[in-house]
Amino acid sequence: MRYEKKLIVLSSVLAALLLLWAAGMVFSPENVAARSESAHLLVGKAADVGSIVLKGSDGSAIELAKSGGAWFLVDGAAKLPVQTQRVTGFLDALGSVSRLTVVAKTKGSWAGFQLDDAQAKRASLKDSSGKVLADIYLGGYGPTGSEVYLRREGSELSYAADAAIASYVGYSRSTWLDLRILASVKEGDPQTLTFTSSIALDGKGKPPLKLDYSLTRDGKGWKAGAAQIDAEAVNALVRSIIALQGEDYVSSAPPQAFAKVDARIALDLGNGGSKALEVGDSAGQDRFYARVAGNSLVFTLSSYSLKSVLKSLADLAPKK
Repeated sequence: MRYEKKLIVLSSVLAALLLLWAAGMVFSPENVAARSESAHLLVGKAADVGSIVLKGSDGSAIELAKSGGAWFLVDGAAKLPVQTQRVTGFLDALGSVSRLTVVAKTKGSWAGFQLDDAQAKRASLKDSSGKVLADIYLGGYGPTGSEVYLRREGSELSYAADAAIASYVGYSRSTWLDLRILASVKEGDPQTLTFTSSIALDGKGKPPLKLDYSLTRDGKGWKAGAAQIDAEAVNALVRSIIALQGEDYVSSAPPQAFAKVDARIALDLGNGGSKALEVGDSAGQDRFYARVAGNSLVFTLSSYSLKSVLKSLADLAPKK
């Protein structure tokens, strides 16, 4: 055989061997499995999501909707503010899932993974046009606790995925709501605080807490007329007022909720603005209806929280 023919034959054999090797790599069980496990739960980008519906295994549902770039919890006709960072965290966790491990192929296995209708939690996400971007059911945790079982709507396959997404589904609405009452106020903003109160924090029939005084910022300290006060105690009180959170929003407060304002904390701010917390009637179980003056949102405050911010001048006096 001539040299040129031998070279052609050897080259052809080498090419064939390379093709076989490449095919072996592509179709090897390990690589096939790896490709079958590569998947995304969220279609498109997190920024495309316009609504989220979370359903618990008990049938309870939470609906979140985006409006004007901000997220709200939908409660009938009311739109309640939510913790934006929690929504962002959920979308990031969902979007970061890129690997799903098939653990079963038929619906007969769902109950064992807590993926049947009686046990599973569900998360449905759509864009602004109503297109479904994700619709998944979440069940129990895997043996290591770092994986959660899930399935997609319309499929019988059961998967295991990173458990981070499960921490956002199945909890009460209070974990989503932004219940900060004076979120926009900073510690250095208040220049004057005025307290008025005749509220019975310990229940009806008990002596009411009587307050009627003002605190005014004075350089680095505070003054209250002729009363002696501890500046650091006032600063701690200001921090408590700013950090105050409600327990929940009330979508429809009763007519008598603010027929009488039993306690009020007014803050005059350095920018010329003002804020005022108003506390009305009892909401039962050591709770009261409250609102920020001029704001339509009504929430409930516990008597414990109110006691932390309704302080008398005696509470603010210098310690001996």
